[in-house]
Amino acid sequence: MLILAATPIGNLQDASPRLGSVLADADLLFAEDTRQTRKLLQHFDLERPLRAFHEFSDERALEGIRRLLADGKKVVYVSDAGMPAVSDPGYELVRLALAESVDIDVIPGPSAVLNALVLSGLPSHEFCFLGFLPSTDEKRRRLAARLATLQMTAVFFEAPTRIHYSLAWLAETAPEVQVALCRELTKLHQQVLRGTPSEVDAALTVAKGEMVLVVGPFAEDTVQERSLEEQYQQLLEGGKSPSQAVRELAKAHRIQKRELYRRLQLDGGR
Repeated sequence: MLILAATPIGNLQDASPRLGSVLADADLLFAEDTRQTRKLLQHFDLERPLRAFHEFSDERALEGIRRLLADGKKVVYVSDAGMPAVSDPGYELVRLALAESVDIDVIPGPSAVLNALVLSGLPSHEFCFLGFLPSTDEKRRRLAARLATLQMTAVFFEAPTRIHYSLAWLAETAPEVQVALCRELTKLHQQVLRGTPSEVDAALTVAKGEMVLVVGPFAEDTVQERSLEEQYQQLLEGGKSPSQAVRELAKAHRIQKRELYRRLQLDGGR
């Protein structure tokens, strides 16, 4: 059996008795970060066989887990914090277990994504989680167009070293959008900053710790059109012909070329 167990995202008091029971019964425990998991085991006063499984693990690691499952072992996987398979390689283990017809269970628990969404005060009836914010300008432009199309609250992870850059990008791309920056969730110095990207950027005086950025719905009629025009001009400046630029944009944004010509007010759409 494969069990994916959610673990505290900061405060060990959030660890449930059920989580302790599952860890105690595991034949073998796999963890994204064994150092963090050892702290959790100490909290429950447990000693269990522990191995690492993370995004850099190779096929041999997967094969070893497959053999354990095939032998009827109870394998438990935990992230370093939060719900496994959310922005970590836990989904690979689920696919492996499904392929081997192995029973799967999930132990619910803390989630930084949901904590931040609720704390943000932003619309939560529809939302999406999009992992870490992209680091390159081109990918961020694509993201802006995507957010304008989705028209819902979006949740991101972000690194402390990039948070000011990301807020500045949001301030330039959608200056009036409402955001919430949640830092050190469930920990002693938990902080939630709300407002426009510029307001939050100015209020953030300590750029440290785990961060979750919640971004409210984009305004479709401004961001997407400006983003498309900027991308088109940049492609031209990069040496692309008008037809090549349109083709790339149409593919990136899943827009018909005729519609893209119309939006950009180019002759090719006639």
